[in-house]
Amino acid sequence: MSVMRASAVVIAAVGALGCADEPRVFRADAGPRDTGMADRATPVDTGELPVVDAGVAVDRPPVQTTRDFVRPGTPTDAPARFDGAEDPAGAPSLVYPDNETIIPPNLPSFEIHFRPGSGNDLFEVSFAGAVTVARFYTRCVSVGGGCALTLNETDLTQVADAARGRGNVVVTVRGTRSPDASTEANPVGRSAPITLGVTRDSLRGAVYWWASSGSIVRYDMGTAGARAELFLRGDLINCVGCHALSRDGTRMWAGRGPIPGLVATPIIDVATRNALGTPFNASFGSFSPDNSRYLASDGVRLALLNGANGMPVPGLAGGTTGSMPDWSPDGTQAVFSRPQVTPPFGPTGHSGASDLMLIPWSGTAFGAATTLLRSTGINNYYPSFSPDNRWVIFNRADGGSSSNLGAQLWVTPSTGGEPIRLTRADGGDANGNSWPKWTPFVERTGGEVDEPLLWFTFTSRRDYGLRIQQQGRAPGDRTSQLWMAAFRPTTRGGDPSTPAFWLPFQNIDQGNHIAQWVPSLQRQECGTGMMCGNNETCIGGRCIGAPP
Repeated sequence: MSVMRASAVVIAAVGALGCADEPRVFRADAGPRDTGMADRATPVDTGELPVVDAGVAVDRPPVQTTRDFVRPGTPTDAPARFDGAEDPAGAPSLVYPDNETIIPPNLPSFEIHFRPGSGNDLFEVSFAGAVTVARFYTRCVSVGGGCALTLNETDLTQVADAARGRGNVVVTVRGTRSPDASTEANPVGRSAPITLGVTRDSLRGAVYWWASSGSIVRYDMGTAGARAELFLRGDLINCVGCHALSRDGTRMWAGRGPIPGLVATPIIDVATRNALGTPFNASFGSFSPDNSRYLASDGVRLALLNGANGMPVPGLAGGTTGSMPDWSPDGTQAVFSRPQVTPPFGPTGHSGASDLMLIPWSGTAFGAATTLLRSTGINNYYPSFSPDNRWVIFNRADGGSSSNLGAQLWVTPSTGGEPIRLTRADGGDANGNSWPKWTPFVERTGGEVDEPLLWFTFTSRRDYGLRIQQQGRAPGDRTSQLWMAAFRPTTRGGDPSTPAFWLPFQNIDQGNHIAQWVPSLQRQECGTGMMCGNNETCIGGRCIGAPP
């Protein structure tokens, strides 16, 4: 193996919800998948000497450092095979991600999907920043009629380094064919470029979601080398589905049964999974930030319960109608959805014109509800407060709130105002984008314009590049996956969202829903005299769940 030497060259700057709603086994289109996690690119010495700075101020382009990485099974001299003439007819085409997607630097993996140009069998995938260029050389790893480059954590560190300063990289794929008997270099096709943003700040927090196998799974973004782990095991009959987490991640309520709300279940302590108090029937709910109260709904009416034992407590007018509540992080109010015509029941949601309502909390009781967003015939549902309390993200659709392919992502100021469709994150009109939830922190973008940034996740039945191609399927045969997008709150006069990306720690072979975020995972300590629960192993004094 040769030793990588970075070279500096002067170049121009480059510029839902019953368990039966999902197909149990996903019919992947892609064929055998290359996870990419075991691959380590072979670094190649490009042989270029660094330009020495004489210390004299001159008008010249910035110095760029080029780092080349060659995938296993790819010729070690691949960087030298792209000197041929440009051939537009042989240009590859980028499929995923979309232009101007933004990602955090600490994802466990990330993929670039592209279709090769005519005759291509050798590829260069370039990530060009203001100062550094990272280039990966690879054969075609076949996926869904095209090719994929899987970047692991080490590779993503190189991409993040390239993005420093400007906050993004320009992604380009070049393709050529392997040398033949001719001594001349073969033509090279070049894709149209896209811009990929990489934030300065890592994504923080931990996420819990419902898998269509009937269980709840979780993942810790704050731990290097983490993997998804089973949290609550269920099955298609005893399904663990709709769930609500306290904002500090210490408590959870999770419904059980084939239909939400039919089986009474208690609040649990997340670290131990022990039941806290009395089981109760509900479909939706939200903890107060101090965990003293739980605002529950059966899909028709709201109820106020003790957050430690599930018992009813005073503080909410009897018969208050509403569903899908979310308590604000500052604890001063809650938002919920209220159909204009009260349904007879609503364990899986509701349909018809529905308003978004705000209800103030004094610390001991709720006041009178007011309208945040009045419906003009559309269904507004699944509202969620941003971590800075300034925004409410929600779904909007004609018809029902459960498994609606027409569901769209919208946001509105929590103080009132015109709602904004998150068109870029939506990615189309029939992707079934549902259950939007924010991560718990306000981050920073870094780069030339350092600004606040929020992340949100949602469930979507869209295509995932070339790995999941399902838009031609019947609605019931499409699988739901977890997607994430950035939200730039300082955007004025337009869509503050960015195109979404697929979350790489989920199981691609099953449906995944209702991603809810907390600052950190709560684990039971273990060791001498202390044992872990079912499906967990004691590692380093803490209980770690089994793979899902």
